[in-house]
Amino acid sequence: MLGKQSGAGTLPAAASQAAPQIRSALLFTAELLRLLDLFDRHSIAALPFKGPVLADMLYGDIAARDYRDLDILLPKRDIAKAIAALLAAGYTTDLPSNPRQRKAYLRARYEIHFTSPGGAIPIEIHQSFLPPAYGFSLAPRFERRLFFGREIPALHPADLLLLLCAHGAKHAWSEPALIRDVARLLEVSAGLIRWPDLLRDAAAIGARRLLLLGVYLAAQHHAPVPAEILCHAQHDKAVVHLAGRIPFRDPENPRFFLQARERLRDKLASCARLALTPNEEDYAFLPLPRILSPLYYPLHAVRVAGKYGLGL
Repeated sequence: MLGKQSGAGTLPAAASQAAPQIRSALLFTAELLRLLDLFDRHSIAALPFKGPVLADMLYGDIAARDYRDLDILLPKRDIAKAIAALLAAGYTTDLPSNPRQRKAYLRARYEIHFTSPGGAIPIEIHQSFLPPAYGFSLAPRFERRLFFGREIPALHPADLLLLLCAHGAKHAWSEPALIRDVARLLEVSAGLIRWPDLLRDAAAIGARRLLLLGVYLAAQHHAPVPAEILCHAQHDKAVVHLAGRIPFRDPENPRFFLQARERLRDKLASCARLALTPNEEDYAFLPLPRILSPLYYPLHAVRVAGKYGLGL
């Protein structure tokens, strides 16, 4: 739903102000459909999420929320094939050309940055929903939905809710739109979420507190959260404490996300991955011969400590 022209070829003031956002939404949507066609031709299973797909699902309007890139999840087995297909089709990427740096990039990063031909649309090809260091191991369930006349895969509403809550915590709920999306999903999917199953599934991957924090914040924006679920959130002291710390001082620091995990082993594993997984920045910072490559591990640990602080 994008509104219609009014009068003799003119737009009312509100529509005129919205016109740039509508044009942007149409450009992003057209690019997304081209990408899905490209992946279909190469038999690559692609799951678009966030962006225009999420706007359409939550608000029935691709221009109803802001987005700055396209996010598409691909199976890890298809990543190499997708990279080749995108490069052959004229897309550009920030993937390092050096094979060792590229291998480190793909091991440490969860998204690969591309830009559409002409440079207008940023694209993130995801190997996972969140960075590996965050240890968010959602095994999503899919359903089919119509999007601009074609069937596309989409996340089941319960899995989408868990993902939005984890994504919000990753950014320390630094933008009101993050909470608004969760609240809107609870409105449009109220009868589709089986809460006992969702709580059990979230607990199984150590994400129960992430979920409760997200719905607790949404409830403060009048979202329809079941009383029993809200009671669970209110009785988790960490949930109430973290909600009171928003806005968080440094939304890009993983400390907030780690504090929103309930299991100590998940926190320790995340810290270990953050500290001990070299990435392409380490290779670019200090090129070393292959025989000295083990030195990248302590180098990375020092760089992480400098970036995030020893208190992580």
